[in-house]
Amino acid sequence: MNNYKSSSCSIAGSIYANYIIQSIALIVIMQFSVEISAQLKTDIVGVGYVASGIGVGKILLMFIGGILSDKFGRKPFILMGMCCYIIFFIGMLFCHNIDVAFFLAMFIGAGNSFLDTGSMPALTECFPRSAGTASVLIKAFISMGTLVLPFIVTLFHAYDLWYGYAFLGFVACIVINFLFLTPRKFPSKNTVICGNEGHSDYFIGKPNILFEGFLLIIMGFTTTATFVIILQWLPAIAEKGIGMDPIASKQLISYYSIASIISVFTTAYIVKKFIKPIYCIIILPLLSALILLIFLFNLNSTMSLIAAIGMGLTAAGGVLQLTLVVMQQLFPNNKGLAVGTMYTLSGLSFVVIPLVVPELAVANVSYAILVDLVIASTSVILGLIVYSRFKKVIDMKKI
Repeated sequence: MNNYKSSSCSIAGSIYANYIIQSIALIVIMQFSVEISAQLKTDIVGVGYVASGIGVGKILLMFIGGILSDKFGRKPFILMGMCCYIIFFIGMLFCHNIDVAFFLAMFIGAGNSFLDTGSMPALTECFPRSAGTASVLIKAFISMGTLVLPFIVTLFHAYDLWYGYAFLGFVACIVINFLFLTPRKFPSKNTVICGNEGHSDYFIGKPNILFEGFLLIIMGFTTTATFVIILQWLPAIAEKGIGMDPIASKQLISYYSIASIISVFTTAYIVKKFIKPIYCIIILPLLSALILLIFLFNLNSTMSLIAAIGMGLTAAGGVLQLTLVVMQQLFPNNKGLAVGTMYTLSGLSFVVIPLVVPELAVANVSYAILVDLVIASTSVILGLIVYSRFKKVIDMKKI
């Protein structure tokens, strides 16, 4: 038992370390945009084109990655994801063509897809009695990467260092982690997520992938879109709709980010000790909806700060990961498919929201808040419907 626990902890540690690198890879192109644009002989628009390859690679491979993860196991896909990041970081050092750079950026998206579809099921299989906590903690390590990289970039700019040294450093970290993870033996891909009492025989009915499964997949979109709107548009709302100072409006995202990190650890503890994930996917979107409703009718600087902190605590603290845990509880033999489908819809929100919200915000910035309120409320409704089905197919006392 101790050996199993030790192995699970070492695998989890390796997975969490990968998520630090993943979060860095997702934003590294724009963080080093000056150096990369000079190397590719393009401008910021061209660098944006390169960065868009990340989303293309992610959406194309997330679904198929989930299916194959269920068929062949988690470990191969985690290792493939790590290899994809190595290809990008090394390839960019020698790349001088913008289209080739776009293709290399697709490897970030591919790595993201493979890592997610392998890692998230693997975490729940390593800790079947603490699946919610293990999954939510991913958010903390993602935040670590996004906090660390700007300091690295600032350091490189201050000392006028070649950005390639940073990329080689990231490669070294991946290679070390790759060698550490390769000999590890992963739990069975058919491991059932248990409750705190260790029960695995909790089914009292048969879940329906075409009903509650479909609704949970849709929640992959709504739970992500809820925080994407705030993350992308709160500064503009505060500046244009309220008249806040531009610098002060941008600082709201810092408060949002700090609140989201606090929320990750708070939510992980609460899920571990007090509340089941099925309740959280209703309560957290409901709190988000209430905050947005109050904000909609009180557009002022104080409420902007409250909304930033409140949405960081409720919308960005792991609702998506908890929704995924619920789906894996309902469909334990299709955990990879659950990740693939739900995260495909999650990724789609990053494409749809920037296309829809700007058009509305041009007319009236409060429309962005209204859209977010509708989306958060949709999450609540979907969560309630899933809960009604959850009670019918699962013995709540055993999870």
